[in-house]
Order: sequence, then structure tokens, then C-alpha cells
Amino acid sequence: MASPQAGMAALTGTLAGTRQGMISFTQQNEQEADRIGIQVLQRAGFDPQAMPSFLEKLLDQARYSTRPPEILLTHPLPESRLADARNRANQMRPVVVQSSADFYFAKARALGMYNSGRNQLTSDLLDQWSKGNVRQQHAAQYGRALQAMEASKYDEARKTLQPLLSAEPNNAWYLDLATDIDLGQKRANDAINRLKNARDLRVNPVLQLNLANAYLQGGQPKAAETILNRYTFSHKDDGNGWDLLAQAEAALNNRDQELAARAESYALAGRLDQAISLLSSASAQAKLGSQQQARYDARIDQLRQLQERFKPYTKM
Repeated sequence: MASPQAGMAALTGTLAGTRQGMISFTQQNEQEADRIGIQVLQRAGFDPQAMPSFLEKLLDQARYSTRPPEILLTHPLPESRLADARNRANQMRPVVVQSSADFYFAKARALGMYNSGRNQLTSDLLDQWSKGNVRQQHAAQYGRALQAMEASKYDEARKTLQPLLSAEPNNAWYLDLATDIDLGQKRANDAINRLKNARDLRVNPVLQLNLANAYLQGGQPKAAETILNRYTFSHKDDGNGWDLLAQAEAALNNRDQELAARAESYALAGRLDQAISLLSSASAQAKLGSQQQARYDARIDQLRQLQERFKPYTKM
């Protein structure tokens, strides 16, 4: 007679073997995906060493943390996978990728204006850039102007930025910071005049928002409204445009249009109930039977349809 314990042991062993086979199969597929990804990076002109470097950073973060990054909970990163990726990258021709000037400007602005914890625009980093190539040197000077502006040292910020702005008067990064400095010193008209003459104003959304904001700060909400109506028509997914438009409409006492603009901001944030509520209020304040009211009602219908589409995915 067969032993029940022996049968259970055999079944457990079979299940364990099957599970181990599934894990090994998954790991092999992930390693193969890594190899394909490295090949794509190399063929596209990027540095293939970037992938193992990124994987190593993920592994280091998991090593010194009680909870690893979420991606590592579903896609484990054993040492063998990292070693395979590094070995594959080492077999390829190294690619030297120079960071663009925009990269350094964006990094300086992100660290300088949205810093938290260890991620800050430090003097050590700026000193390091000052000793680098021309792009890094310009970014270092831009970063110092940004530091001064954030500390409300506007005269120092202007003095630091001015040589860069004089050399490249149409550089959007410099114009953006110059606008912040002007508005910090209550010199909205200076910002308006500079931005109106910017070569890339018609094609650069950052400059358009800067000009609209300068008009608002300078007490010219009607001019801001004109720009922002065009802007939000072309950039419906930019919450900054809707927020500024709501401010402009509020300054013009256009209550229904203010509510409608704020509703779009809520909709972009996924807060559809609040967006619908604001649009309903806007519709109630619009002239009965007007085109404006019809537009609000149509938008309410769109958002309700969107609610229905996403209802199955809403957590209870």
C-alpha cells in the first residue's frame, strides 16, 4: 500500500520543481531582455554601459533599504543578472555621450528650485561644473544666478545672469530666469518688454507662459487671457496654463470661465468629481442657452464618460 506521506512529499517536490522552473525561465527571459536592450542602446548611439550602471544603482538602493524599489519587488535583480549585463556591455564598443547644455540647465533648475534632502544645487557641484567644458561653465554661472534669486538676492542674480543673457538674448533658460528676477523685483514691465521681443516666443511654450504670468503680475489680465486662451487650446494637458488662465479670469471677474479653467486643472489631476462640480457651477452662471453654457455641458458629458471608463479601475 502506498504511503500518503510519500505521496505528499513527491507532490511537494514536483510543485517546488515547477515553481523553480518558472523562476528560472523568468530570469532567463529578463536577462535576454537586458541583452536586447543593451543592443538597442548601442545601435541608437547611446552608451551601453548605462544599463548596468543603472541596474547597479537599483541594487545599491535595495541593499541599504528595508524596502526595495517597487520595480525590484516584481522584477528581482540577482547579482548574476547584473554581471551578465555588465559582461554584455563590456563586449561592445564604448560610446562617449556628451550631455547637452539643456541637460545641465535643467539639472541646475530642478536642483535649485525643487530641491529636497540630499538633492540640492550645492556650491561643490557648481565649482565642479566651473572646471568643466563650456556647457558646464555656463550652467555653473546660471546655477549661481539661480541660487541668488532663490535667496531673494535679486541684484546679485541679475549681475550674474546678465553676461549670459547678453551673449545669448534668445536663450529660453536665461529668459525664464530673467523673468523670475524681474517679477521678484516687481518689474513686470521689464519682463514683458523682453519677452515680447523674444525670437522664439511664438513657438516656445515656456516663453508664452512667462509672458502671460508677467502680464498677470503687471496688472494686465486681459492680455494674459488672450495668450492663455490660445495656449490652453494648443496645450490642453498643461496644468500650468489652466492655473494661470483661472487667475486671469478671476482678475477679469469672469466667474464662469474661472470655474471652467479650474475644472480643467482638477480633471488633469484625476479629480473628476470636483471638475464636474465646478463645470456645473460654471454652466449655472453662464447665460441660459448660450454657446458658453453648451460648451460647459458638453465637457461635463465628456468627463462623465471618462468616469465610466475608469470606474472598473477605481479602488474602493
